[in-house]
Amino acid sequence: MKKWLLLTLLYLPALIFLLLYRNEILTWAQDHANYFNLTLIATLFALFPVLPYKLVIGLLGYSFGAAIGGIVTWLGTTIASIMVYMMFRWLFQAKGRLYLERVPIISRLTALFEQHTFSTILLARMLPIIPQMGVNIYAGTASLPFWSYLLATSVGKIPSIALYAYAGGNLLEHPLQTAGIALIYVIMLVIAFAAYKIRLKQIEGPR
Repeated sequence: MKKWLLLTLLYLPALIFLLLYRNEILTWAQDHANYFNLTLIATLFALFPVLPYKLVIGLLGYSFGAAIGGIVTWLGTTIASIMVYMMFRWLFQAKGRLYLERVPIISRLTALFEQHTFSTILLARMLPIIPQMGVNIYAGTASLPFWSYLLATSVGKIPSIALYAYAGGNLLEHPLQTAGIALIYVIMLVIAFAAYKIRLKQIEGPR
C-alpha cells in the first residue's frame, strides 16, 4: 500500500501539471529544440498521456521533420516503456502473478505472453488499437522477461512512429506519398499478424 501511495503522490501532481501546461511545454520545446530536450518532452508525454501520443509524434514530425520527430519519439516512448515496466514490476514483484491468475482469461493470456514473449509483445506494439501504456503495465505486473520485452518494444514501435512522424511532416505537401506509406504499414500489420498465427500453430502442433 505504501508503494501505491508513493506512486500516486509522485504521479498525480506531474500529470495535473502537464495537463494544465501542455501547450506551454510544447512551445518551450519548439523554442529550445535539441535532441535532449525533445527526447525529454517525448518521454514525459509518453509517461503522462495528456495528449494522444499519435498527435505528439505528428506534431514533432511537423515541427522538426519526420527524421528528428521519429527518432526522439521512438527514444522517448521506449524510455517511458522501460520506466513503467520497472515501476509495476517493483510494485507487484511478489503478488503480480497472483493478481493476474484470478481472472481465467488473463491467466491464459499471461501463459501465452510467457511462452512467446518477443513475438507477442512485438505484435502488440505494432497494432495501433492496443493501448501501449496497458502493454507496459501488464508486462511489468506479469514480470515478463525484460530483454525480450525491451527488444520487442524497440523494434515493434518503429513502423507506427515512422508513419505518424512522416505524416506529421509531409501530409500537407505529399498526401499521396503519405497514403502510400500508410497502406504499406497496413500490409505489414496483416503480414505480421498472419505470420504470428502460423507460428503459434506450428509450435502448438496439431490438436
